[in-house]
Amino acid sequence: MPISSYKMGPGVFTIGTAPLDVSCQVTSLAVTPTENVTTEDAVHVLCGDTLPASDTVDYSFTVGGTVLQDLAAAGVVDYTWTHMGEEVPFSFIPNTAADREVSGTCRIVPLTIGGDVSTRPTSDFTWAVIGTPVFAAAA
Repeated sequence: MPISSYKMGPGVFTIGTAPLDVSCQVTSLAVTPTENVTTEDAVHVLCGDTLPASDTVDYSFTVGGTVLQDLAAAGVVDYTWTHMGEEVPFSFIPNTAADREVSGTCRIVPLTIGGDVSTRPTSDFTWAVIGTPVFAAAA
Protein backbone atom coordinates (compact mmCIF):
# COMPACT_ATOMS: atom_id res chain seq x y z
CA MET A 1 0.00 0.00 0.00
CA PRO A 2 1.49 3.39 -0.96
CA ILE A 3 2.22 5.88 1.77
CA SER A 4 0.14 9.01 1.44
CA SER A 5 1.42 12.37 2.54
CA TYR A 6 0.04 15.83 2.15
CA LYS A 7 1.03 19.41 2.65
CA MET A 8 -0.96 21.51 5.04
CA GLY A 9 -3.21 23.73 2.93
CA PRO A 10 -4.94 24.96 1.05
CA GLY A 11 -7.61 24.08 3.57
CA VAL A 12 -10.62 25.35 5.48
CA PHE A 13 -11.33 26.16 9.15
CA THR A 14 -14.78 27.32 10.22
CA ILE A 15 -16.36 27.89 13.63
CA GLY A 16 -19.92 28.53 14.72
CA THR A 17 -23.46 27.67 13.67
CA ALA A 18 -23.50 30.37 10.97
CA PRO A 19 -19.96 29.31 10.06
CA LEU A 20 -17.29 31.97 10.35
CA ASP A 21 -14.55 31.02 7.87
CA VAL A 22 -11.18 32.03 9.30
CA SER A 23 -9.09 29.96 6.87
CA CYS A 24 -7.25 33.00 5.49
CA GLN A 25 -6.13 34.02 9.00
CA VAL A 26 -4.84 30.62 10.16
CA THR A 27 -1.06 30.16 10.12
CA SER A 28 -1.04 26.93 12.15
CA LEU A 29 -3.83 24.52 13.16
CA ALA A 30 -4.12 21.02 14.63
CA VAL A 31 -6.63 18.74 16.30
CA THR A 32 -4.70 17.00 19.07
CA PRO A 33 -5.76 13.81 20.86
CA THR A 34 -4.55 12.95 24.37
CA GLU A 35 -4.73 9.49 25.91
CA ASN A 36 -5.78 9.54 29.57
CA VAL A 37 -4.98 6.36 31.52
CA THR A 38 -6.11 5.61 35.07
CA THR A 39 -4.46 2.54 36.59
CA GLU A 40 -5.89 0.63 39.54
CA ASP A 41 -3.36 -1.43 41.46
CA ALA A 42 -3.74 -5.16 41.96
CA VAL A 43 -5.89 -6.02 44.98
CA HIS A 44 -4.99 -8.79 47.45
CA VAL A 45 -8.06 -10.45 48.94
CA LEU A 46 -8.55 -12.56 52.07
CA CYS A 47 -8.71 -15.91 50.27
CA GLY A 48 -5.16 -15.42 49.02
CA ASP A 49 -6.05 -14.50 45.45
CA THR A 50 -4.91 -11.33 43.76
CA LEU A 51 -7.25 -9.40 41.52
CA PRO A 52 -5.17 -8.08 38.61
CA ALA A 53 -4.35 -4.42 38.07
CA SER A 54 -6.53 -2.72 35.49
CA ASP A 55 -6.33 0.32 33.25
CA THR A 56 -9.19 2.59 32.28
CA VAL A 57 -8.47 4.54 29.12
CA ASP A 58 -10.27 7.48 27.57
CA TYR A 59 -9.35 10.24 25.17
CA SER A 60 -9.68 14.00 25.13
CA PHE A 61 -9.14 16.35 22.21
CA THR A 62 -8.25 19.97 21.57
CA VAL A 63 -8.28 22.15 18.47
CA GLY A 64 -5.67 24.85 18.47
CA GLY A 65 -3.26 26.90 16.49
CA THR A 66 -2.32 30.43 15.56
CA VAL A 67 -4.46 33.04 13.82
CA LEU A 68 -3.78 36.54 12.59
CA GLN A 69 -5.74 38.99 14.72
CA ASP A 70 -8.31 41.35 13.30
CA LEU A 71 -10.33 43.98 15.09
CA ALA A 72 -13.27 43.96 12.66
CA ALA A 73 -16.78 43.92 14.13
CA ALA A 74 -17.48 40.55 12.48
CA GLY A 75 -13.92 39.19 12.74
CA VAL A 76 -12.47 36.23 14.58
CA VAL A 77 -11.34 38.19 17.66
CA ASP A 78 -14.81 39.74 18.03
CA TYR A 79 -16.41 36.31 17.52
CA THR A 80 -14.37 34.72 20.32
CA TRP A 81 -15.13 37.54 22.76
CA THR A 82 -18.85 37.54 21.87
CA HIS A 83 -19.14 33.73 22.12
CA MET A 84 -16.85 33.27 25.15
CA GLY A 85 -17.56 29.93 26.90
CA GLU A 86 -20.01 28.74 24.25
CA GLU A 87 -19.82 25.30 22.69
CA VAL A 88 -19.89 25.74 18.92
CA PRO A 89 -19.37 23.47 15.90
CA PHE A 90 -16.06 23.53 14.04
CA SER A 91 -14.84 22.07 10.77
CA PHE A 92 -11.19 21.61 9.79
CA ILE A 93 -10.13 20.45 6.32
CA PRO A 94 -6.30 20.34 6.36
CA ASN A 95 -6.03 20.04 2.56
CA THR A 96 -9.00 20.36 0.21
CA ALA A 97 -7.44 17.98 -2.34
CA ALA A 98 -7.22 15.22 0.30
CA ASP A 99 -11.01 15.52 0.87
CA ARG A 100 -10.82 14.70 4.61
CA GLU A 101 -12.33 16.68 7.47
CA VAL A 102 -12.26 16.77 11.25
CA SER A 103 -15.48 18.14 12.71
CA GLY A 104 -16.96 18.44 16.15
CA THR A 105 -17.84 20.88 18.90
CA CYS A 106 -15.36 23.11 20.74
CA ARG A 107 -15.61 25.54 23.67
CA ILE A 108 -14.58 29.07 22.73
CA VAL A 109 -11.98 30.94 24.79
CA PRO A 110 -11.40 34.57 23.75
CA LEU A 111 -8.33 35.30 21.67
CA THR A 112 -5.52 37.52 22.89
CA ILE A 113 -5.67 41.09 21.66
CA GLY A 114 -2.41 42.88 20.94
CA GLY A 115 1.23 41.98 20.54
CA ASP A 116 4.53 43.50 19.52
CA VAL A 117 4.47 47.04 18.14
CA SER A 118 4.85 47.39 14.34
CA THR A 119 4.03 43.73 13.67
CA ARG A 120 0.99 41.79 12.51
CA PRO A 121 -0.29 40.43 15.82
CA THR A 122 -1.25 36.78 16.14
CA SER A 123 -3.11 34.83 18.78
CA ASP A 124 -2.30 31.29 19.85
CA PHE A 125 -5.32 29.34 21.02
CA THR A 126 -6.26 25.94 22.37
CA TRP A 127 -9.95 25.09 22.67
CA ALA A 128 -11.31 21.96 24.31
CA VAL A 129 -13.23 19.66 21.99
CA ILE A 130 -16.47 18.46 23.57
CA GLY A 131 -16.82 14.71 23.05
CA THR A 132 -15.04 12.95 20.22
CA PRO A 133 -14.52 14.72 16.91
CA VAL A 134 -15.31 12.93 13.66
CA PHE A 135 -12.60 12.29 11.05
CA ALA A 136 -14.25 11.43 7.73
CA ALA A 137 -14.68 12.40 4.10
CA ALA A 138 -15.22 16.15 3.77
CA ALA A 139 -18.88 17.15 3.69
